Amino acid sequence: MVRSLGVMTGTSVDAIDVALCAISNLEQNPTIELERFVSVDYSEQTLYLIHRAISNQALVSELSDLQFELSNDYYRAIIETINGIDHKSILCIGAHGQTIWHNPPHSTFQILNGSALAQQTNIPVVHDFRSADIALGGQGAPLVPLFDFTFFAHPTINRAVLNIGGMSNLTILPANSTEDQILAFDCGPGNVLIDIASKATFGKKFDDEGKIARAGQSIQPLLERLQSLEYFSKPPPKSTGRELFNEEFAKKCIDKFAHPSAPSEDVVATFTELTAWCIADHVTRFGSMCTELICSGGGTKNTYLMERIAHYLPEIKVLHSDSIGFPSQAKEAMCFAFLAARTMFKLHGNMPSVTGASRKAVLGTVSTP
Repeated sequence: MVRSLGVMTGTSVDAIDVALCAISNLEQNPTIELERFVSVDYSEQTLYLIHRAISNQALVSELSDLQFELSNDYYRAIIETINGIDHKSILCIGAHGQTIWHNPPHSTFQILNGSALAQQTNIPVVHDFRSADIALGGQGAPLVPLFDFTFFAHPTINRAVLNIGGMSNLTILPANSTEDQILAFDCGPGNVLIDIASKATFGKKFDDEGKIARAGQSIQPLLERLQSLEYFSKPPPKSTGRELFNEEFAKKCIDKFAHPSAPSEDVVATFTELTAWCIADHVTRFGSMCTELICSGGGTKNTYLMERIAHYLPEIKVLHSDSIGFPSQAKEAMCFAFLAARTMFKLHGNMPSVTGASRKAVLGTVSTP
């Protein structure tokens, strides 16, 4: 058994999630147990620099500062998580970093100073998980599917596993499948457009439980324009991010298609409907055999969004990952604890059938204290 920490900050930029996991039998029939989970807010300075970076406004000096500010925030969250635990009992930290640019198959940038974090914690840090896959011609994402395959695949049930973060990503797990039979990709937006619309119309960071969207109606011309985006019809392998689904894009759509007299709730309702539709459409096209959709991520707190996904998938049982022993909010952090441990044992972390990479690869850069 080894202990590994996973630290995840996603495109929603909502919190720093840290999972302390106990992992056994890494090479054959692995098991994973969540020992502790903590979710911590970013510092104001880090949050300011992240938003500067993802909106392409950051200076080189600010990007340089951001990698250290984020490492400091990670350190604060990690210390809170492992308080009272002997640091020497922890094999490694898997730190995803903050995605500020993702342009596969050319480049990707998850900012973090892993060396600084390793010195602060006195624990080896695995970071920069996506570059090796990109270098092999892959998308560099999604990286969760190996975790999904390992812990969610079932011998007799066809499953799809969905994570709704800033973006939504989907893993299709046919019953009794092998690793090279797995299909996974980003469907498109998860929380990102809903959050942007909530802030633009109501000044709120997010639509709590989908209450705003529930009070509105979809603006049909806007919804149809969004549904026609080329990304949705592209076949896998594919991944996306704020390079496409961002504040500038959302505001242009709102200005063009939302009449000034339309209720503000309708704007949030439209982006919520788009998100539900794009998820369900990908399940229908690529996982039509599935009878279960297992959901995790911050988007599962949006009960209206979950209802709309279920509406589009009446023949599929929509479940939260909590119901099968994987806390929804902790799942991605657990994944990077798992991937980091694999890296330390020189085991591959990508799935070429998913990313399009030319071969399997050990992922990440290891910074030692």
